[in-house]
Amino acid sequence: MLSKIADPVLSNLANDSLKYKMPVEKAIDPYGGREQVTYLEAFGRLLAGMAPWLELGPDDTEEGKLRERYITLAVKGIENATDPNAADYMNFTEGGQPLVDAAFLAEALIRAPEQLWGNLDETTRENVIRELKSTRSISPPYMNWLLFSGMVEAALLKFTGDADMMRIEYALLKHDEWYLGDGIYGDGPDFHWDYYNSYVIQPMILDIVNVLGDKKESLSNYRYRNKFIDDAGVFLERAQRYAAIQERLISPEGTFPPIGRSLAYRCGAFQMLSQIAFFQKLPHQIAPAQVREGLFAVIKNQMSVPGTFDENGWLTIGFYGHQREIAEPYISTGSLYLCSTAFLVLGLPQQTPYWSAPGRPWTQKQIWSGGMAKADHAFYPGDYSNKKMKWDTLIPVTSFDKKGIFRNYWNTLYPWGSDHNGTARMDKSNVILEKGVVELHAELLDKSEGKSKSSPYLPIRYRSGAIHAQQTITVSAQNPVYEISGEFKVPYLSGTWPAFWMTAVDGWPPETDIMEFKGNTINWQNTFMTPSEVTTIQKEVSGGSDNWHTYKIRMEYQDEKHTTISYFIDDEQTGIHYTDFSNKAFWLIINLQMEGSSGKAGDLEHASLSAKNVIVKRLNAE
Repeated sequence: MLSKIADPVLSNLANDSLKYKMPVEKAIDPYGGREQVTYLEAFGRLLAGMAPWLELGPDDTEEGKLRERYITLAVKGIENATDPNAADYMNFTEGGQPLVDAAFLAEALIRAPEQLWGNLDETTRENVIRELKSTRSISPPYMNWLLFSGMVEAALLKFTGDADMMRIEYALLKHDEWYLGDGIYGDGPDFHWDYYNSYVIQPMILDIVNVLGDKKESLSNYRYRNKFIDDAGVFLERAQRYAAIQERLISPEGTFPPIGRSLAYRCGAFQMLSQIAFFQKLPHQIAPAQVREGLFAVIKNQMSVPGTFDENGWLTIGFYGHQREIAEPYISTGSLYLCSTAFLVLGLPQQTPYWSAPGRPWTQKQIWSGGMAKADHAFYPGDYSNKKMKWDTLIPVTSFDKKGIFRNYWNTLYPWGSDHNGTARMDKSNVILEKGVVELHAELLDKSEGKSKSSPYLPIRYRSGAIHAQQTITVSAQNPVYEISGEFKVPYLSGTWPAFWMTAVDGWPPETDIMEFKGNTINWQNTFMTPSEVTTIQKEVSGGSDNWHTYKIRMEYQDEKHTTISYFIDDEQTGIHYTDFSNKAFWLIINLQMEGSSGKAGDLEHASLSAKNVIVKRLNAE
C-alpha cells in the first residue's frame, strides 16, 4: 500500500514532471493558491512517513531492492524540489502553507539521516538548507504551527550544528503550557477534539527533543538542557499514554471515529501510535503484535476501499473512498499524503517483536468478543517507569572491588579456553584488577604462537584478556526478566575488537552482543538466531575510549520459546529484538579480541578495554 501511495509522487518528481502530472483536487469551497503549495505538501508529507523504512537501507532482498529504488527516487526528488532551475522547484516562501510542509520535509530528513540526507550531493544539501532557512520569513499562528518552525530549526541544528534555538524553545515551552493532562495537548490555548495530537503535535515534539538529545554534547550550556534533554522523558510518557488511547480507538472491525478536522488525512490519524511502536516504546500493557494487527486492519479497511485512488493512482479527497465534501478549504491533493505517516512501523527490522511475535487481538476486538477487558486509567508521570520493580542481584557492582570477591563471580579466559575468532590468545595475566575496574590488556607478541584453535584459525599475534561469569543466565517462566549492564571504556583503533556479550552454553548460536566495537566508533548490538538470521543495531558512540558509557540489555520471557531483548546505551533504549532464547543457558563474557572482523591492527603494540559496575539481576516469577 505504501508503494501504491508513493509511486506517482516520487516517480514524477524524480522525472521533474510532478507539477505537470499531479492533479490538484480541491475542497468544495477552497482557499486560493492551492497550486502553489500542494506539491510540497505531497512530497514532504509522503517522505515524513516513508523515511524510517527508507532508513533501513538497500539490501539483496526483494524489499531491500524496492527500498533502493525509492531511496534513489527520493534523493532525486529532493534535488528537483530545491533546485531553482528545475520544473518541479517548490514554493518554500509564498503564503503560510510552505512552512508546514517544509517542516514535514525536515522531519523526513531527521528520520532518515543516512539514506536521505546522507545521499544528497553537496549542492543539493546547500539548496535544502537555503530553502529551510527561507521559511523563517513565515510567521506561524499561535497553535500547533509553532512546531513547524521548531521542526525546521531542529533539522538545521542536526545537519549544520546551527539553529535559531528560540524558535525551538518557544514551540516546546508553549506546548508544555498547553498540556491538558492524560496524554493530551491543546492546539494552542484551546482544546480541539480531533487528531492533531497525532497528525502534528506529539510526533514533532518527540522528533525535536530527540534531536536536542543527540546534540547534548554541543548543548552542554543550553539554558533549557534540563527540561528538554535531561528530563525529556516526560514528553515520551505523554506520547505513550496518547498511543494507548489511540490503540483503544480502533474498533473490532478496524474502523475509528471520524472526529474533528482534516479527516482527509485518513490513516495518518494514527501517526502517534505508529511512531511509538516504531520507537519500540509502547506502554507495557500493549503488545506490539496487537498494534500490528490493529494498524493493519485500519490501513487495509480505509485505504483499499474503491475511490481512494483515481484512475492514475493519485489519492482522492475523502475519509472512506472519495468524499470531497469532507475537506476543509485548505485541503487539496497534496495534503492527503499525510496518510503515509501511519506506515512509520515499516522502519522496524523483521526480528523485532512488532513483526515476529504471533498476532494478538487489539483492545476493542478482545473486549467486544467477550475476552479480557482490562481497566483503563488516566496517566500520571512515572506510570511507565520500572522504579517499583524488585530485583535479585546475581552479580553485584562490587564484584571487581577485590580479588577475593572477583573470584566468587568470575573466571578468566573464555568458558571454552584461551582462543576464539581473532588473533589474540587470552591469558589470565592480561586481566588486571584495580580499584573496582577490570582492565583487559592486549599486547603484541614478539613472535607468532601458531594458529588459533577456533574458527577461522587465524595466526596468534597478540596476548589479551577475557573473563566470563561463573553463573549462567537462563530466561524462563521461573526467572522471566534479567537485566545485565556494565560501564566500559573501549579502544576504537583498527584491529581492536572489544565485546560484552552472551553466547549459548550448548552450541552456537544463539548469541546476543550487548557491546561490540570493530575497530571504529560504531557499537554493534546483535542478536543471532541462526548464523544467517541476525538483527543488528548500529550506533556511533564517540569519546568512548576516554569516557565511561553504559551498555545494557533487558531480557523478558514471552513464552516457553520466545524472549524479547531490549538494548540500551547510556540508559537510552536503542531497540528490541524478538528471539527464541527462552529456556536456553548463556555464558556472559567480556573480552578484548584482536583483528578478525575488526580489520588489521598493523603493528599496534597495546590496547586496553576497561570495565566497571557490571551487574546482573533478575526478577522471580513470584
